Amino acid sequence: MDGDAGAQAEKLYTEAVHETPPNRNKLDRLVDLLCDHPRLLYDSFFAKAHEAAGIAVDIWHGTGDMMSDDNLLILTPPALWGWTVMEETVCHAPPQELRETRYPQLAQQFLELAEQTLAHPDTTPGPVVRRTIQALTRFWPEIINACISLKTQSPAWRQLYEAMLQRADSLMQLSEQSDDPALQMHLAKFLETEATIFTAIPQPGGSSRSTLSLDQLPDSHAYISKTALATRGERARQQLLRLLPSSDHMRLCNTSFITATINSIVYLMNLRPQFCDQLLERLINWYVVTNSSEQTMTHLQSVVIGKTLSIALLQLYTRRYMGAYSEVLERALDALNGPEWVRWQEQQARERERRQRQQARQRSQARRQAPDEDPHSTRWVPAPEDGQDELAYQPAPGADAELGAIATLPSSEAAGQKRTAHADDDDDEEKQMMLLEESAKRVKLGEEEKMKKKSAASEEERRQTAVDTDQEMEAEMQVALQSELPFELPSMDEMTTDARQEHVVEAIRRVVSGSERVRKFIEHKRVLHSVDTVSGPRLQTLANGLSTNSKVLEDSMVMLVRLVTNCYIVFFEASRTGGSPAHMGASSQWNKMHECVEGVLKSIIDAPRTQYGLAMIMLYELWMSIVVTDPELARTPEKSDSEYTVLALYLRWCERIFDAIVACSMEAASQQVEKAASAAAEAADGAAVVPQQQPEHDELLLEFIKDVPYLPLALLSKVEACLKSPSTAALGFVTLERAIEQRPPIFSAGLDILLTYSAHPDRATRVGCIRAVKKHYPNGASAQRISKMASSSFKMGVERATKQSAEMEQKVAAILNQVDDVSMTDDVPMTDEAVEMRKTEAVEKKKADAFALRKQGEQAIEAGLVVHMELLLALSTKNMDLLSVVFDAYKDAPLTVQISIRRIITPLVKSMVNAPAKIIPVLTQFPVGAETLAQRMIFLLCSDATRVPARELVQGVLGMCDERNLDGNFMVFLVNGMDREEALKRLPSIVGILDGSDGPRMLVRESFARLTTSSLNRPSVLSPTQLLMGLHDEAVVATGQKAVEAVGVYEAMAKPDGTRVFSTPVFDTALKLLAEQEHVSPLMLQTADAYYRRRGGPAGTVIKLLQKLIERKVWEMDDGMVEVFVQSFRTMLPGTLALVKTVPHDALRRMVEMDAQLATAVRGYVSKMPDSARKPYRWLLH
Repeated sequence: MDGDAGAQAEKLYTEAVHETPPNRNKLDRLVDLLCDHPRLLYDSFFAKAHEAAGIAVDIWHGTGDMMSDDNLLILTPPALWGWTVMEETVCHAPPQELRETRYPQLAQQFLELAEQTLAHPDTTPGPVVRRTIQALTRFWPEIINACISLKTQSPAWRQLYEAMLQRADSLMQLSEQSDDPALQMHLAKFLETEATIFTAIPQPGGSSRSTLSLDQLPDSHAYISKTALATRGERARQQLLRLLPSSDHMRLCNTSFITATINSIVYLMNLRPQFCDQLLERLINWYVVTNSSEQTMTHLQSVVIGKTLSIALLQLYTRRYMGAYSEVLERALDALNGPEWVRWQEQQARERERRQRQQARQRSQARRQAPDEDPHSTRWVPAPEDGQDELAYQPAPGADAELGAIATLPSSEAAGQKRTAHADDDDDEEKQMMLLEESAKRVKLGEEEKMKKKSAASEEERRQTAVDTDQEMEAEMQVALQSELPFELPSMDEMTTDARQEHVVEAIRRVVSGSERVRKFIEHKRVLHSVDTVSGPRLQTLANGLSTNSKVLEDSMVMLVRLVTNCYIVFFEASRTGGSPAHMGASSQWNKMHECVEGVLKSIIDAPRTQYGLAMIMLYELWMSIVVTDPELARTPEKSDSEYTVLALYLRWCERIFDAIVACSMEAASQQVEKAASAAAEAADGAAVVPQQQPEHDELLLEFIKDVPYLPLALLSKVEACLKSPSTAALGFVTLERAIEQRPPIFSAGLDILLTYSAHPDRATRVGCIRAVKKHYPNGASAQRISKMASSSFKMGVERATKQSAEMEQKVAAILNQVDDVSMTDDVPMTDEAVEMRKTEAVEKKKADAFALRKQGEQAIEAGLVVHMELLLALSTKNMDLLSVVFDAYKDAPLTVQISIRRIITPLVKSMVNAPAKIIPVLTQFPVGAETLAQRMIFLLCSDATRVPARELVQGVLGMCDERNLDGNFMVFLVNGMDREEALKRLPSIVGILDGSDGPRMLVRESFARLTTSSLNRPSVLSPTQLLMGLHDEAVVATGQKAVEAVGVYEAMAKPDGTRVFSTPVFDTALKLLAEQEHVSPLMLQTADAYYRRRGGPAGTVIKLLQKLIERKVWEMDDGMVEVFVQSFRTMLPGTLALVKTVPHDALRRMVEMDAQLATAVRGYVSKMPDSARKPYRWLLH
């Protein structure tokens, strides 16, 4: 049977790997077949799997002899298949005869390959790294379990344990350093495994799954330390909690990773309930802090994470073995307040009510069936079985009245009652004590209820007296409203001047009389509030403490405003028909009317939120009087010359109400901020805080701006009071953002305010205003004005920064140039050595002061630039042409300002990584003097070496370099986006930037690394051999000493652990191929010399190279080549003496004449020849 399966497996493997790319489905079928016939794993397929994964790892890391340009898509499926097969081999118990022989060898190979894979996770495809972590996670408990159960002292098993311990340390370190969410999800499973098995706490008895724990490990195991593993388990549990992201970058985190980490933590508490005290409170506090603001967690993240956490904890709460921790879990679930927890409580309440009804029916039936039973005897039903609620403990039929009352729970306790932690075996005495305590509580509660009812009766009597008074006052006010005669505008044309004046005076009198009545009514209501009167269902309590009937107050206020409008209509008609209208000065009755009316207006200003509707009615009534009396003025409202006109009254009322609304909204916003800060502080102190959704911004101010019939543009500037305070800034810019959209007439004025505060020092205010402005750019009609404002603000910032930089440099120079006299005292004479030491200390102190001053100045310059530059950068995401303003200012700025600009522009350029086509037109047209900024932008677009730069970016920059004759600094970070021909063509330009200093050497080293590193789905541009040969191309060699320096950079490239990046066989292959080329340069021999001296390479390789050159008659080549050949010939002595016989005498004579040391060595070698062989070299001996 195994023979047929083996043949079938071989066939599947051959068919799968010979397809391009390899067939994943066939490889998966092969894994299933091998799992069904595990014997095949130990025969040959483990070796195939190890080879498939190992070759791929060698190529990805660039250290193997099989370095090629094969597409990595061909390597990934076999590598994943290899790890799956190796995992199935080592994670299952081997046959008995292989346990001490074959299996440890295979497991050791598995661990060694895991070490190679995890050594460079950044250069290995993510699926392979994650598959390796998954295999090690599964293998870890298997090796621990085997070492415990086998009870063997075999060194092979001890080596396996120690090797796996090292791999586990690597994974722990990787979990602390990696920021890849997909990788962290698998590392969380590994931490979960360690946290579960490395604890001496046994698994709860009610658990359905058995897991390994340290209580199974003997205290005196030969090589496993229980204490060390317990420490690992504690560290893993702490690291699991640290994987939860902080609130600073919560929005950037992967939600799947967060939910996976939460599930791992809850699963750990499921397997070991004792960890609840350690993990649960920190988990809930983390959620409360991150969910307290929309700035740290999006709404979708909040919903998904909250639901995941609520469901997981509810499932944990329903486990029988979690009874001891039910209170802790209940507090956590109450804090989350998820719908699942609420529904579960309601379901439990309904179930208890059903049981109560069922028990009541059973007791009733028992009474009917046993009428002669002693009424004072009490029997208890048996203890509830598993899963039965404690409400089943009820007295038997015939209990006395008090115990019967105790047995019936009130509905308030039956609703949503939670599980208790009482044991199932409580005795009858304890139950009886509990019932008696409950009875005592009920008696006390009854007495308290009686006292409350007695107090309420007296309070109701006092309240009724006040209500009667209120009703009388209300009736009086209603009569006053109805007693006013209806307004009828008489015909002014038929009246005399005195009659018209009398009508105006009468209208004013009606206003004054009405305002007095309304004022008295309001004062009465204020007094009424002191006795807390309630007068019917229409009562409303206002924000200023006024408790009144809204309908009567509203009617009276509206009537008063209509009296005012009628007065102005009469005055307008009287003025229209001629005659001498009433005087409107400060001493007239108009002034008295205004004073009365505005005194009534104070009740609205004191409570603008509650009286908002009434305020709108009054303003609309006043505006209608303006429309009626002067329609032209209503269309083009301007402030009247007199402060007592109806327009002046409207503007004054509008301003006062607007001021009150602004103050009210700012106060509410400040309270929200203080409340959020208090909640965050409580959470930081460890208190359990109920999470609250981010409150909506107060819309009272926005509603007024939208609803008011006419809003003077000058009033809009009062919103700036909100923007000046960080606690109310959000109210300001949110209100303006929505107002300019919903009320077009104020768009221009509102936009000016937002633009002004787009350069505010407070970042939250600045960002909010910029976001509002950005919505109307670049398609809006004000796009040009916005662009001009942004450019002006940036230029102003650069000017200020330039001035600050000059002042800073002057202060630094003054400190460095200042010479302090060393004070000498007559009492203590100082030696010359002491004086010199004092001067040295003073100079060092000046340098430190100058450095601190420069650093402080640079920080201040950058902070000021950020304020003036953020608007321009934000708009640049929609219009990249604005970056030309940055380039123009950059080229003339001092170095300190240039450095700050390069740092500030970093986030914007990085955001363009996936769409570089937007920035290329501006980048390629940078002005002379802004080269460093252009290079910085290119670097940011290509900063991730694992990503291939976009093709349009590569072509755009290369075209710019050709057109403007730019050096290789612009190409260093683009090389991994070039094809092979482009890379070899641009190699001389890149080498040309070398000048012997460290900076250019680092850039060239980075370009070499990018050229020879493979990325996902793409092989490397050049293999190491091709790069080394490219450095010996004629164009590169023509750079002279720079080419030699480039080869030195290539040879010295090392990994973090100190090993060389490019292996010795690469040099062997390259030197052989270079020696075969038609044109041989001296650089080749210099490379060979470096290979021999620095690498310790075999001398035979260099000697063969020299022999090859002798065969090609190197002495006929140019003098430079011959000179380098002679130097190498002398360096490789005495190994090259055997080649003396192959060199013609004329060539040899030339060589020994060029190098005296070589002549001495050759002469000594010839002198030891036999006479017959020495004869041709007599010229050399004499």
